[in-house]
Amino acid sequence: MTTIVLVRHGQASFGTSNYDRLSPLGERQAVVLGEHWQRDGFHADRALAGTLQRQQRTAEQALRCFGPIAPPLETDPAFNEFNHAQLVQAYLPRVLADHPTLAATSPAALRDPRQFGPLFGRVVGAWAAGLPAELPVDETWEAFCARCLAGLQRAAQGAERVVVFTSGGVITVVLKAALGIDNATALRLNWRIFNASVHEFQLHDKGLNLAGFNDIAHLRLTGEPALLTRL
Repeated sequence: MTTIVLVRHGQASFGTSNYDRLSPLGERQAVVLGEHWQRDGFHADRALAGTLQRQQRTAEQALRCFGPIAPPLETDPAFNEFNHAQLVQAYLPRVLADHPTLAATSPAALRDPRQFGPLFGRVVGAWAAGLPAELPVDETWEAFCARCLAGLQRAAQGAERVVVFTSGGVITVVLKAALGIDNATALRLNWRIFNASVHEFQLHDKGLNLAGFNDIAHLRLTGEPALLTRL
């Protein structure tokens, strides 16, 4: 059996020219996680991250706290998030046509994180349901799920405990597989995943089990409510 610890990246830079860069708050979230793990005696045989900047940087900041005993960081694009900007371009016209009340708020929602969630939830829901898009997309929901789970199997090879720095969509796919829930239920849980949160799964011959979801004890212990973010 392999224990797989999935970590969502710290807060990214929503509304800027480079969303993929960690915000200053996201940098701190990653450091807080690493310091907590160091105090707690956390260890892993392998550490992996997707290729995205926010995933790589979260891993670097968290693992730095271990110094020379940290496992070397490996990279696997299987743990990359889906292309959210492409999905918005491809599905937004359809979503606004199906939900006219959102049309008036859509320009502001693309800049305001408080309004973005409901609109983006409709976009991802349409994609996961396999509805036709206005523009081509590189990856279907089914293909995204398949690559995430294939990456999980590769990460588990030859290790007892693996830590993977990834994104909310990947965590949602693994959660869906572990619990056997439908797409709609899984995506509702996706919007509850905190930045720099920790999720634990056990992979064995009989399948995949959930051992822990959305752990942010390391952030709460700081006494800084501003560290609790989801976008």
